[in-house]
Order: sequence, then structure tokens, then C-alpha cells
Amino acid sequence: MKPVELFARAIRNSSARGEIVCDPFLGSGTTMIASEQLDRRCYGMEIEPKYVAVTLQRMVDLGAGLEPRLVK
Repeated sequence: MKPVELFARAIRNSSARGEIVCDPFLGSGTTMIASEQLDRRCYGMEIEPKYVAVTLQRMVDLGAGLEPRLVK
């Protein structure tokens, strides 16, 4: 997993609160976590089921209260 702060810096410098961040290669969800912490909406896509599971667990652990959906 990559450091959340690394992604947060890029998100902070390229978007404003409430804006949408898109990550077409979501991986373990670091972009989504950083976006949530910075009050951005994040849409992510990941083809590999094991990484989807990791992302979902990380979001649950964060306590974000999100309702992730798996779209096949």
C-alpha cells in the first residue's frame, strides 16, 4: 500500500472540497481514503477482486460510513 499522504498532497493540489476524484486503477484504495479524508467524492474502478476486497475493508476500517457498490 502506498502512503495516503502522498496521494493526499496530489488531491489537495488539484481539486477542491466537494469535487470528484476518479481513479480508474484503484488498487488498494489509497486514493479513495485520501479523498474521503479531504472531503472529496471518489469514484474508483478495479478489475482484480482481491484488491476490491482490500479497498472495501480499508474503507470499513476508516469508518467512513460509505455504501460501496460492486458493479460488474
